[in-house]
Amino acid sequence: MKNHEHFTTYEKCLKLTGKDFWNTVLIDGVFGIRFADGPSGLRVQEGKGDQLGLNKSDVATCFPTLSSVACSWDVRLAAKIGRAIGEEASGFNVDVVLAPGLNIKRSPLCGRNFEYFSEDPYLTGKLGAAWIKGVKSAGVQACVKHFAVNNREWGRMVCDSVVDERTLREIYLTGFEIAVTEGAPAAVMTAYNKLNGVYCSCNDFLIGKILRGEWGFGGITVSDWGGVTDTVARVKAGLDLEMPHCALTADEIYSAVTVGELPETYLDDCVDRLLSVTYRINRAKDALTFHGGLAEEAAAQCQVLLKNDGVLPFAAEEAIAVIGYLAKDTPFQGGGSSAVNAQFDISLLSALSGCNIAGFARGYSGIKPAKRLISRAVKLCKKAKIAVVALGGKENEGMDRKDISLPPSQTELLKNLRGQGVKIVAVLYGGSAYETQWDEYADAVLYAGLCGQGGARATADILTGKINPSGKLAETFPVSAEDSPCFDTYNESPYYSRYTELCEVGYRRYAVSGGAKYPFGFGLSYTTFAYSHLRVDGSGATFEVTNTGEKYGGEISQMYITFPPGANCPPLQLKGFAKVFLAPGESARISVPFDKYTFRSYDTSRGAWAEVSGKYLVRVGGCSANLPLEAEIIRAGDCESVPAATAEGLTPSVHPVERTPKGRVIATPLTPFCELKNAKGFTGRLLTRLILRAVRGKPVLYGTMEYLPLRVMAQFARFGKNRFEGFMRLFNGRVFSGLFKLIRGDGKRKEDKQ
Repeated sequence: MKNHEHFTTYEKCLKLTGKDFWNTVLIDGVFGIRFADGPSGLRVQEGKGDQLGLNKSDVATCFPTLSSVACSWDVRLAAKIGRAIGEEASGFNVDVVLAPGLNIKRSPLCGRNFEYFSEDPYLTGKLGAAWIKGVKSAGVQACVKHFAVNNREWGRMVCDSVVDERTLREIYLTGFEIAVTEGAPAAVMTAYNKLNGVYCSCNDFLIGKILRGEWGFGGITVSDWGGVTDTVARVKAGLDLEMPHCALTADEIYSAVTVGELPETYLDDCVDRLLSVTYRINRAKDALTFHGGLAEEAAAQCQVLLKNDGVLPFAAEEAIAVIGYLAKDTPFQGGGSSAVNAQFDISLLSALSGCNIAGFARGYSGIKPAKRLISRAVKLCKKAKIAVVALGGKENEGMDRKDISLPPSQTELLKNLRGQGVKIVAVLYGGSAYETQWDEYADAVLYAGLCGQGGARATADILTGKINPSGKLAETFPVSAEDSPCFDTYNESPYYSRYTELCEVGYRRYAVSGGAKYPFGFGLSYTTFAYSHLRVDGSGATFEVTNTGEKYGGEISQMYITFPPGANCPPLQLKGFAKVFLAPGESARISVPFDKYTFRSYDTSRGAWAEVSGKYLVRVGGCSANLPLEAEIIRAGDCESVPAATAEGLTPSVHPVERTPKGRVIATPLTPFCELKNAKGFTGRLLTRLILRAVRGKPVLYGTMEYLPLRVMAQFARFGKNRFEGFMRLFNGRVFSGLFKLIRGDGKRKEDKQ
C-alpha cells in the first residue's frame, strides 16, 4: 500500500485540503474521495458547490429528516434508509455520505434540530449506528457529524460551548461513541464551534484523546465546510482533511514545517490515514436507482399522533375542508446543506384527493391574522364535517428559531374554526418541538414532522385509517420555550453558550421540574397496549406487551433506569427500547438487554467510567411519563459514589477581538466579519456595511456571514496568501501595501517545493 514516503513535503501539504468543493486531491493521479450531503437523501452537485443548499443539485429520493426517523424508534428502518441512501450514493459515484448528524437536541430553538435524531444520547447513538451500517452495506462510507457539542446556529462559527466533563461525556459524546464504535464510519466531521475555549477542529482532547484514543477510531477526521480557523493547530490535533479546497492551507502548513513549528511526522500521520481510507473506498459503483416506495413506507412510521378525541381515523367519504397554506405548500424537509432535490413534491391537499373534499381555504398568510382569509375558512367549514388544518413552519440551517410558538395567524385561525360545527384535525409540520397550547381548539393533533417526499401520502393514510400511527416523540414538547432546561443561557452571547443545566437535558429535567406538554416517548395509536410480567436479571429485562384494542398496530416499548443516590444523576435515563407490531389480542415477549451503557456514570475524580454500587430501578412502559412496570436490581459496582456534574468553573472564552486605543478593530484571521464594521481601515467598515446590507433580507445568508471568521471568508472566496494578506492590510488601514498585495495576486502555486 502507498504511504506518505512516496510524496514530497509540499505534496503532503496539498493533500490535507480538498481538490475542490466536494472532492479530495487525487492519489497517484487516479483516486480521490468524493463527498456529498445526505442526512435525508443525497445532495449531489455536479456544478457549483455550496454548503447551504442554495445551488442546484441532482434529483434524489428525499427520506424523512433524522428528527422524524427518530420518531419511528426503529433501528431496522434506520438501517434500511441508510442502505437506500448508500445505494443512491453509489449510483452518483459518491464515496462518503456526510451523515448522520448526532448532535443532541439541547433546545427546541436550535434551527438545525431537524437534522438531528433526539434529545437522548442512547436513542441517537443506536439509530445512528444502524444508519451507518445501512450505508456501508451498499458499499459506501459514512461521515458522522458534528463532533461535538454543536447545539446552536447563531454564531456557530465563533461560539464557545462551555460544558463540564461529566455532562460532556454522558450527554453530548455518548451518541457519538455508540455510533462510532458500533457503526464504524470511515470519517468523523468536526463542528464549527469551540469546546471549552478550543475550536473543535483543533481540539486534541476530542480528536486525539477521546475519538482515537478511547474509542479506537481508525478513520479520517474532516472539518465541516469552512470549519478551520488555524491550519497548523488542526494538523497537530490530528484533523486530517480541511474541506472544501483552501488555497491558503498548503502554504500555511509548509511554512510551519519549514520553520520547525510543525514536525513533519504530524503530516505523515494525516496523509497515512487519508490514504488508508482512500484505498478502502469501493470503486465498483452501481447503477442509479431511486427508492420512492421506501420513502413513503418510512414516512408512515415516523408520524406521531399527539391527541385524538375520537375523530380519527375518519371515513374517506365524509366531507372534508382542507385549510391552511401549508396544506398546499407542504413542508417535507429542512433547508440548508441537507436539502434534497426530491423526485416529487406532493402536498397534503393532493394526497387527500381521494377523499370527499368540500374545498380548500388558505386560512392564513404570514404572521399576522388575516380576517378575510379566516372568514373564507369559516365559511368553508359549513360545508364539511371535518376540517383538516395544516400548521407549523419551515426551518433552515444557519438560523435559529426565535420562539417555538405557531404564528398568531395560525392560532387565530384555529380559534375561529372552533365552534363552527366541524371536528378539527390539526396536522403539525416541523423538525423540532412546538408550544401546543392551541391544541384545546383541535379534536386531534398529528405531528407530521418533516417526513420527506412520501410524507403527505403517509399523512393521508393515517388520517383515513389505512395506516395505524406508531411513531413516538424523540424529544419533549414543553409547555413553552421558557420551560426548556437551557432557556436562560441558550442565547446569552453569540460568542459563548454555558451549559449550566448540566446533565438535565430534555426529559431528564422535565421528570423532576414538570413543564412537559407532550413527554419524550409519547405517541397515541388507534389501538391500545398493555404491559405485564416484567422480569429482570443480570442480562436484561423481559416483559410482555399485548394489543388490547381492535386494530393491528405498533408499540414502542421503552426501558428507563433510575440510578442509586450515589450516582448523583437525573432520575430517568433511557437505556433500551424495542418496537413490535401486533394483531388485536396478540401478545409478544420482549427482551431488552443490558449493555455497557446501562449502568455507567462518568467519574470525573478518576477520569473514567464507573458503576456505582447499589439499588437500580428498572422501569418499563410506552412513554417516559407512563412506566407501569418496575423492578429492582442490585449491582455490586466498583465505587460507592461519583461526583455530581457541576457548573462551577464554567468560564466562557470571549472571542478575541483586538482593538486600537481608540476602539477600532484590528483585523486578524479569527476576526468575525461583523466586527469589521468598526475596523481600523475604512475599507473594512465600508465592505462590511455593504455586504451585510445586501444579505439582510436573506436570513440564512445573513446568519451565516455575520460571524464568519475572515480566514473562512477567504477560503470560500478562494483567496491565496497574497490576496488574503492584501485585504487584511486594507482592513487595518495599510492602504498602499494592501493594494500592492492585491495587484500582485496569488500567481501560480508552486507544487514542486521539496
